[in-house]
Amino acid sequence: MMTNDESARGRMLIEAARNAWLRMAPLRERRRRYCRYTYGDQWSDTSVDRDNRTVTEDEEARRAGCKPLTNNLIRRMVKAVVGRFRMERLENPDPTHRADPTGLNRLDELDSRTLEEFLISGMAIHRICRERRPAGYGVWADNISPDRFFVSSFADPRGCDIEMAGVLHDMSMAEVLMRFAQGSARKAASLRKLYAAQAVPDMFISEHSDESFGHARDGRCRVIEVWTLECRQRLRCHDPLTSTFGFLPVSDSCMLKKRNASRRRRRLPLVESRYEVAPVWRCRCLTPDGTVLDSYDSPLANGSLPYAIKMYPMVDGTVHSLVEDVIGQQKYVNRLITLMDHIMGVSAKGALLFPLECKEEGRSWKTYTDLWATPGAVIPYHPYDGAEPHQVSSPAADIGAREMLLTQIQLFEDISGVNSPLMGKAVSGAVGAERYESELRNSAVSILDLMQTFADFTATRNRLMALA
Repeated sequence: MMTNDESARGRMLIEAARNAWLRMAPLRERRRRYCRYTYGDQWSDTSVDRDNRTVTEDEEARRAGCKPLTNNLIRRMVKAVVGRFRMERLENPDPTHRADPTGLNRLDELDSRTLEEFLISGMAIHRICRERRPAGYGVWADNISPDRFFVSSFADPRGCDIEMAGVLHDMSMAEVLMRFAQGSARKAASLRKLYAAQAVPDMFISEHSDESFGHARDGRCRVIEVWTLECRQRLRCHDPLTSTFGFLPVSDSCMLKKRNASRRRRRLPLVESRYEVAPVWRCRCLTPDGTVLDSYDSPLANGSLPYAIKMYPMVDGTVHSLVEDVIGQQKYVNRLITLMDHIMGVSAKGALLFPLECKEEGRSWKTYTDLWATPGAVIPYHPYDGAEPHQVSSPAADIGAREMLLTQIQLFEDISGVNSPLMGKAVSGAVGAERYESELRNSAVSILDLMQTFADFTATRNRLMALA
């Protein structure tokens, strides 16, 4: 059973975690938008039409008689960067192999998917733990979705000023009992009763709602994992007699004094101790009402937070991804393609003006249409005297849309830094190998900061794995 202090602490932590979760709501909303653009849903942004109604850009375009078209340059850009990353990993595989010698985590695949998330949202999060799983026992690195992660406000790009972090877990009742019942039938019954009282029908929970902090979908159980940086009083002790070093709680100071008194009488070396206040990362697994299911200190050897967290670029504590930089150009490219398609669709092409007086009796207009080249149309009309059938073929209006489209695609590549050499496109035979290598190096410079930031993230993850 929890004490009153533990219960109060749990309620306080769950409220702090909820505040951190809500504070990150705009970041999660932007990430979902960037995901939509990356994977092809690029007409879902809302706008206000001429009647002051809020509609999606898709609806607005269709009301104007256009068919919304998409030329997904963002997906091509992301695939090119991930492909370049994988190519470099094939050439230099040592860092990941040393961090995961057993190959349980398949870090090449894990890091590629994490990099894709990093390019889209500007966030990369891995959780490090040592446990037994169906695939085997060892150190595991898990990719955490930013949609389920929360962290206290921080501005240091290394994350040194983080004071709280956590993840939302949706577990089956069997997993909850396995992890937290501790082999007690009484505690298992208490957990069943606790989660039965908190059950909420799925119809009241939106899949991406920020109000679903305390509720899981599909009848599962919400467990909120919260890590906090706390200060703990302790005694730093060194025993010359046994050549050992360690820490003792302050409550053991009386026991330490008795031990030293005994050694003093026997003229043995005394245990040296020093009082200190040390930072400790503590984990608590909570239910949505603040009940503490389990609590423990960081299992890492140095007691650090078992999460590798990287948010880019963290200037004034803000996050801006590569995809965010090019959404404006992507939207304009789609609009220009849609506009060009609409112009070509409404332009007259191969229409035949056929005087009514020229139509033979007993011959249908379908016959004339079939005789004419397809596609085409026969337009009956009453002409002036002496008029003869003639064809009208009007070229599409040249308003410079094609040149504007090429300009926007070039701007897209310039802003993102992912241009033709970086994507491995074929070059003209007139371009020498030395010049091509120079263009490739120059193009890589524009995304070097992004890739080095991700390399720092993987290095931090590898260090944590070595400590687990």
